[in-house]
Amino acid sequence: MARTASYHHGDLRQEASLLALVTLREQGDTGISLRALAKQLSVSAPALYRHFSDRDSLLAELAVTGFEELRERLLAVDQRVPRRALIDIGLVYVGFAQDEPNLYRLMFGGRVLPKGAHPKLDEAGHEAFKVLEDTIARAQQVGYLKPMPVALMTAAAWSLVHGLAQLTIDGHLPAANAEPMLAEGVLSLLLDGSLSDPEPTSHKEIEQ
Repeated sequence: MARTASYHHGDLRQEASLLALVTLREQGDTGISLRALAKQLSVSAPALYRHFSDRDSLLAELAVTGFEELRERLLAVDQRVPRRALIDIGLVYVGFAQDEPNLYRLMFGGRVLPKGAHPKLDEAGHEAFKVLEDTIARAQQVGYLKPMPVALMTAAAWSLVHGLAQLTIDGHLPAANAEPMLAEGVLSLLLDGSLSDPEPTSHKEIEQ
């Protein structure tokens, strides 16, 4: 009996997505094709094409899942202490890239999934980015960061953590679990140049 009969109410779509994610983790996005997935799932290619119009639509769904997972991790950061929250947001971002390097490359590469081609993916990316933006806005509201445009500060912070994440997963810098102080130190450099009034702290340290 064909395996197709065992799928009901979108189960095939879910199983194909899960199998594609496994393939992505092991081989990168170049290892994924709808026909190969259909063969592995013992279904016909047309059966799979009823759920995904093409390969890119499947890859976009995987990237959406990645952004949703990243957002959940970012939202779990404790926001009570501004400096700690900003550093932890960066550490979580870098940690996600190290946990899911091929998924991270798919989410941010732009080579396979250019911006604007998949609105749902763009929205998922924006929602994850907004967590960082909101964290910076809260830090400014309590006077912790300089009163510069939130968009500018967010772009600077994102550029830093994205570059740090890319360098670690490409092997140019040690992973955070190997050098836990490296990532935090790099993130602290950005914060120390963005504090609303870093001088009082340095004076207190001198007096002590």
